Parts: sequence; C-alpha cells; structure tokens
Amino acid sequence: MRSGLLILAVITGYILLRGWPEQWHPIVRIFVSASFLLIAFSFWGHCERSTSTPAKSARKPRAFDYLAIGLAVLLVECFFLVFLSIVPQRSEEFALTVDDFLQSDSDYEKKNNSNKSQEKNRGSDGENESLVTSNWLFSGPGRRSLNKNKKVRPSNRPEVYLFPSTPNDARILLNRERFLRNFTLATYREESWFPLSMIPQTLSARNGVIDFEVTATEPKITYEISHQVNRGGPTLAITIPNLLSIKQPSLRETSPDTFRLPPNTIRGEEYRYEVTSAPLDFNNIFEIIPGNLLSPEYLELPSNPKLRGKIKTLAARFGAPTRESLLSLRQYLNENCRYSLDPAMPAIAEPVESFLFETKTGYCTHFATATVLLARAMGVPARIAFGWSGGRYFSNPNLFVFRAREAHAWAEIYLKDRGWVIFETTPALREEGLPSVAGTDETSPYPANFEDADTKLREKNTAPLLKASLWIGMALFALLIGALIIKRPPVTISGDSPVPGVLPNSPNYLSAFRRACLAHGHPMPSGCTLRTHLEKIAAPDFTVKLLQYHYSVLYGDQPRNKIIEKKLLHQLRKWEREAI
Repeated sequence: MRSGLLILAVITGYILLRGWPEQWHPIVRIFVSASFLLIAFSFWGHCERSTSTPAKSARKPRAFDYLAIGLAVLLVECFFLVFLSIVPQRSEEFALTVDDFLQSDSDYEKKNNSNKSQEKNRGSDGENESLVTSNWLFSGPGRRSLNKNKKVRPSNRPEVYLFPSTPNDARILLNRERFLRNFTLATYREESWFPLSMIPQTLSARNGVIDFEVTATEPKITYEISHQVNRGGPTLAITIPNLLSIKQPSLRETSPDTFRLPPNTIRGEEYRYEVTSAPLDFNNIFEIIPGNLLSPEYLELPSNPKLRGKIKTLAARFGAPTRESLLSLRQYLNENCRYSLDPAMPAIAEPVESFLFETKTGYCTHFATATVLLARAMGVPARIAFGWSGGRYFSNPNLFVFRAREAHAWAEIYLKDRGWVIFETTPALREEGLPSVAGTDETSPYPANFEDADTKLREKNTAPLLKASLWIGMALFALLIGALIIKRPPVTISGDSPVPGVLPNSPNYLSAFRRACLAHGHPMPSGCTLRTHLEKIAAPDFTVKLLQYHYSVLYGDQPRNKIIEKKLLHQLRKWEREAI
C-alpha cells in the first residue's frame, strides 16, 4: 500500500512536470508535484520499523531502491522548470542554442523522409479549447485541434496594440478588414492542424532591419506592434500579412511565416517593434491563377477516404479554380453554415465532416478548415493562419486594440505572382469581435499592463499565486530533501552480533499484543516473557500461532515473514477493538 502510493505520486509528479495540464504555469505544476511527493513520502516512512532482524545475506532490492532513480529524475525536472520560469532570457538563449545544435540539415532530411519522425516532432496541443484568451500562446510546435463539443467563452482582455506610423497608414487600415497573423499551419491530420516541416533558419538584421523578398503590389503600411511575452512557449512575431520588413536584431523562422522573437532585454514584459507590410486583399484581385509550391502538403486532403470523397464531391460543384468559383465557395459556406461559439458536435464525429454535412455549425476555425480543404480539392494551394482580426481604433493616442475575443483563424491561398492571399469565408457578423472606432470620450486601455478596466469577463490575477507557489514549492522541496535524510531506514542490527549499548525495538506485532492486553485489563509487566504472560490470561486461540512464530524468529533463526506478521497484526487489532 505505502509503496504503491509512493509509485503513484512519482508517476503523477512526472506527468505534471512533463507539461500536463498545459494551461498550468510551470511553477504551479512544480508546487503540486512537490506536494504529492512530500505527502506520499511522509506516509511511506510513517510506520514502525524494527531495528533488530536475524542475520542474513544482503537484502533484496526494495521498491524504494527503484524509486530513487525516479525521484532523481523528478528533482532534475523541477530544477530545469524553475530555471526556465525564473530566467526566461537565458532559457530562451539556451533553447536557441540547443535547437541550432539538434536541428541540423542532415537531421531534417531524415525527418522529411520518415513519417514517424514527423509525428514525434509535431508534439502536443497547446491550445485552450474552452476559453479564447491569448491566441498567441503558441506552445511547442503549434498543434491546433478542432474543437467539437465545448463552448468557447470569449474574453475581452486586450492582447495586441497596433500603432500606425502616419495618419495615412491609419486611414488605409480603417478602410479594410484588418488581420494580424501570428503563425500558419499546413497539415490536417487526426482532427488537428500541424505546421509544415522545414529547416529552422535564423534571420539576422542589416542596419537593424530584417527585409523580406515580397512583391509589394498593395499600398505599404508602417506600424508598431506591442504585446506581452508569451509565458506558455516561444514568443512569436505578430504582423500584418504580407511582411516586408521588421526592426529586430534577429528572428527564428520555425515554419513558413512563423517567426520566433529573440529574448526581450529592453522592455522586460513587453515587446514593441516596427513593421512594414503590404497586405493583399482578395476582393481587389481579379485574375486567379494558382501558384506552384515546392511542398505538396499544401494540396493534401484528409486521409479518411470517406471524408476525402465527400470534400472532392462538394468541391466539384464550384468548378475550376477561378475568382468566380472561389466566391461561390465563400457564398456556399455563408449561406449553408451557421457561425456559433457553441458548435455542439457529437463527440465521435469528425469535426470537418460534421461542420460541412451534418450540424453545419461552427466558428472561425471550422470555417477556415473547410475552406482550406475545399480549395485544395479545387487545385488551389491553401493553408490555415491564426491571429486576430478586427480591432478597435482609438484616435487618441492613435492605436488599434485587439482583444482576446478577436482571436481568429482564416484561410490563405497561394496565387501566382501574388504569394499568400487571405481568403476570408467566416461570416462578418461573428461574435469574436467586430472592427469599430472608439468614441472621442473613450479612454484607451494602453498602457494598462494589458488589463482592461471594463472587462466583461474578469480573469483572475494569478501573479501572486505564482509567486507564492514558487516559494512554497522551493520550501517543500527543502522539506522533501530533509525527509529523505531524516526518514532513511535505520541501520540493521544482526541478532548474532548486537551492538553494545543498543537495545532492539520490539517487533510491531509484539507492541500490538501489549496494547491489546492493556485494553483487556491485562497489562504485560516489564521483563515478562510472551509465553509466561499468555499462561496468566485468557487469550484467543490465534495467540498460539503468535507465540510459535515469535519464538521461531527469536530463537529458531527463521526469517521474518511480512505476510504472517500482517495477518497477526490484523487479528491483534481486532482483539483490541473487542475490548473497546
């Protein structure tokens, strides 16, 4: 029982320290795992142990001997989690170094040739599927699962601030639908989206600016982006598509149009950087020619034959990939599918199949996924992008505020001589947040530590909890180490070679016998043997076996039997309760 509890605590602690639940802060996971380990270890060591045993050969390994390795692993995990939580800058530098070392060209060639390796490297879902807060909380490789039957609860918390550089930039942004892209995903598999496998590359600035080779056919927009540091994973750059330049010393491109920012050493908790973009508007493009991409993943359809067949059949209704056919696709989704933050899809259903052919209800991620797969079936390379859309404009001090409820997903199609173009099919009257202009009497939430005074859905401030859990967790680990020292098993004393000045403790069953006798009004005198005392009292029949076992161990050199002692203890406690 005690060993089983300790094993369970070690397993639970390992799961917590390895990152589940993902929405928990690392320090909270450290605190909980340390609590489990401390309680289990205290319970494990809370029993009377005999220091006197017959001399025998070296003991067999015990459960705790094997658990020592597990405890050591957990302590190392805790150390690294504390390091990563307290020293984000150095941890980020360390992560970049490790990433550069591990992700060599040869390694990526092997990964691209092995499906199993791709499965391993794409990691787990880091998205909170029930509460829309922080779409930029990019975790691990960025897997995103389609929500089916959980209701999404939008939050009103400000997350990204956009500052137009000139009044003309502000006018351009006000006259078009605004999209802020955070990352893109390319492969749909097992009801989830995954990024395209590529060799990560570091982009270095020249004269403080990183330039991108993008053909700018639309008006250029210069602006500043401000947002917090991502505590749940790497902090990614947030930009308006298509990106022309960004003022950063370096960027780490981990997947197409997904850029990891370097550690922020200037503003601490806040990133602020200047960006130039040339957004492409699908409504202003009249010649649609699908582009040729090197990667075939942008044309992949689901592996499920039934679902793939249904998608191809539906896509055939729209015909060849032209501007008119894509507009027909958008119209079909707007007229036949309903936007809702509560999709209520059956648990066993495939979300895309349910959205297109059954419930026909979903939110932006479902609309974007259906659009990408239908466009691919029509022969148009497509992918899904995540970020924000809309925004609320404040003329004073000239900024757009994007809130968590405006987190959005949309489809992007690849066109010849155009590149990636946003192809929005989600209905305009969605509940994630509508673009608007604030009144002259309204106060901007910036700067307010990214908190809003009139937040409709209050989020609990967990900063004090995290700080307290850090110190409590460290104190608990100190206590755990102390318990390991104090609760270590005592030195075994051989019955044949007693240590001078040391009297052996009574076995557990003998102590239980004394308590039972006392409860029945027959206290066992000091110096009285077990046999003598049994002859003086009316004891139950099982005490005969107790006497035989005791003398066989004490004088017959018979090794102690845990099973027999456990049975005797049970009978003695039952006898003691009878007196009460």
